[in-house]
Amino acid sequence: MPIKTILLHLTNDSQLDARIETALGLAVDNNAYIVGLYTIAQVTVPTSFMGYVPPEFIEQSRKVEEENAAAAKAKLESLAARVGRPVEVVIEEGYAPDLINTHALAVDLVIVGQGDPDADNNAQSRYIAEEIVVSSPRPVLVIPFAGKYRNFGSHIIVGWNNSRESSRALHEALPFLEKAEKVTLLSVNATNDESRETAQILAHLKRHGINAEFKSGHWPGLGVGDAMLDALVDYSANMLVMGAYGHSRIREMVLGGATKSILEHMTAPVLFAH
Repeated sequence: MPIKTILLHLTNDSQLDARIETALGLAVDNNAYIVGLYTIAQVTVPTSFMGYVPPEFIEQSRKVEEENAAAAKAKLESLAARVGRPVEVVIEEGYAPDLINTHALAVDLVIVGQGDPDADNNAQSRYIAEEIVVSSPRPVLVIPFAGKYRNFGSHIIVGWNNSRESSRALHEALPFLEKAEKVTLLSVNATNDESRETAQILAHLKRHGINAEFKSGHWPGLGVGDAMLDALVDYSANMLVMGAYGHSRIREMVLGGATKSILEHMTAPVLFAH
């Protein structure tokens, strides 16, 4: 299924411009529509107030958030106008993952940022990706905090282990795989002979016009996540597709080791599906 509607999470961090450029690049390539969603977090009261919240603090905090939202909206609309792509911007208050997941019901792809690894004082922004990759109803493309990614996906590595999660991720990534110059299915530290299943998935992809290759590698002493990050460098790939392992609870995250490792140390855009 082609990508026709993209949900882009808008923030006020320094990498917003880069994420907008990524989203617009995909919109241009796919003739897609972008919905920008700016989520305003509820005011967090400093512990120094000792139970008393001055009204002016709430008013000022709200004003700053509204200004940030307006700036992000203007930025998306301005950059979209340059490339002639239609966009709309929604500004809502609440818990960001819940709001994103609600809007994700009516899109093909969700784009969020990795989050600033040094932003210890902004837990909501920092951990949005961790929650979304295992709770979103649609595939999630996470963009690294560092770098620009207008052009990516010429060589895509797909983490493959013949599981439901890896199959879901692969099929959600078809719009990307069909345009890639090279696709590599990567099995990390496999212990069983899965040659029959591998032949089936390669034949299936070929019917989609995708001539993928399969590699099975062993990385002694490394977990699956770190091994896939190394493989991106070893195989000169610039995008990773993988199933997200873990589950979401109300305000609590439990992630699989590979998912958590990649979200913490990613060096290329990663498409997750759960």
